[in-house]
Amino acid sequence: MKKNKFFYYAAAMVVLISVICLAIPFHDSLGKDNLSPSSIDDDLKRESPSQASALVRPFPDPDETHYKMELYLDIVSNLLYGRSSISTLNTTGSEMNELWFTIYPNAFQTPASTPAPAQAYYKGFNPGWLELDKVLVNGQEVEYYLDGISMHMVMPFDIMQDKDIIIDMSWRSRIPEIAYRFGSKDGVFMLGNFYPVLNVYDQEGWHLAYNSKFGDPFCFHCADYAVQVNIPEAYELVSTGSMIKKFAEDNGREIYSIEASKARDFCLLIIYDYQEIISEVHNITVKCYVPGGSRTDEAQKIAEQCGDILYYYSYRWGSYPYPDFKMAFVPMQGFHGMEYSGLIFLKEELFSPQFDSNRGSFILAHEVAHQWWYAMVGNDQINEPWLDEALANYSAYEYQEDCQGLTVMRKPTAASSKLDQQLNEMDSNSEYYQTIYNDGEAFWAALEGELGQDTTDRVLRLYLEDYKYDIATTHGLLEVIRKEAHQEMDSFLKKWF
Repeated sequence: MKKNKFFYYAAAMVVLISVICLAIPFHDSLGKDNLSPSSIDDDLKRESPSQASALVRPFPDPDETHYKMELYLDIVSNLLYGRSSISTLNTTGSEMNELWFTIYPNAFQTPASTPAPAQAYYKGFNPGWLELDKVLVNGQEVEYYLDGISMHMVMPFDIMQDKDIIIDMSWRSRIPEIAYRFGSKDGVFMLGNFYPVLNVYDQEGWHLAYNSKFGDPFCFHCADYAVQVNIPEAYELVSTGSMIKKFAEDNGREIYSIEASKARDFCLLIIYDYQEIISEVHNITVKCYVPGGSRTDEAQKIAEQCGDILYYYSYRWGSYPYPDFKMAFVPMQGFHGMEYSGLIFLKEELFSPQFDSNRGSFILAHEVAHQWWYAMVGNDQINEPWLDEALANYSAYEYQEDCQGLTVMRKPTAASSKLDQQLNEMDSNSEYYQTIYNDGEAFWAALEGELGQDTTDRVLRLYLEDYKYDIATTHGLLEVIRKEAHQEMDSFLKKWF
């Protein structure tokens, strides 16, 4: 059950006053609802060093974690009703009595908290949120505490090492009327990060999301998904994974059954009056979704180019892992593109003939590259955001040079470039892009200049092999570089880290 914050704070104050009166030393916290997400993260890492040090397998383990969801979209109220059942295994090496989740829709509750730019609110501010009705762990109702986009679940019992953890939740989410990665406009429902997601726990402790005005404040392990989605029959559904079946109800609605394996996340796109363009390129099925009335010949060209990009990356670094690839042009502000497992959103302006074609191909190649550097090789996008974004930029430039014959004018690096910065250490969107995208790509270009393309490719193939469906770290990547370089690298690396 959800704790009332006033009651929570009041109870804590009573305890504090009593302790002061009794003059007994007191070292516990007054309640984590009172802390910022970053201080929560630090506090947790201090609280459980023995458990963290015992960790020998990832948690939640991608091989042991399964999400089952039943979803119902009400397009009149913009409400998405959900039931989630998450099954996993305690692989932490010790007993567990707490869990942390990311609840991204709660980032959109107020004008002060929303990460979306003002221009995305085409009707003025419109709130979004997610509320839970009941939470069960292994059949027992448990308490939970909401703090921004984090949810702390506290269990009155311990779950032993290698024992099952089954979390059942009923929830409802309001989708804001906003042109954003989580929002709706003109009959298009863009549902990225729309459901409660179990956070990562490793040797450093819990990796907690926090609400950021820029970047992707997430860190998730891969999992398997089985999802049923109930929508009006006039709409179509695009998603991560593969549609297993679709059947009509007798009330004007349809139910889609979807499965996805080893997905970093599960994304939904529900569309009205769109066209689907399918292209088979190098044995890869590419599906492109454009608004009705759009130029199908241009959509076909983009789908074919997307297939070429997928083939190029597969040839250089490792095969694309999913049964097909989907791309959709959507009304989205704040991003040119947004990546999910097996699916990308592209800002619909990119489809305009007035948009620079070279810039458009770079954005497409960047977003496709995230299937390697994010979907397959994951990373903590809060603490080490450069890992996926820098490689996506590098990959896109490599494609443009090798396949399009373009001479790429790479952007200059900052005077002092330190790539291992956390998201919350950067003060602005411009600083974030300069450090993570531009300086990060410059690192890979400089590494290729130092080692040559063949050795750099060997680094990336080994990096993919070592961290496929896992979460990489800067430390782990640098070890791969040192291993493949066969030369002293410390003097080179210290310029960047």
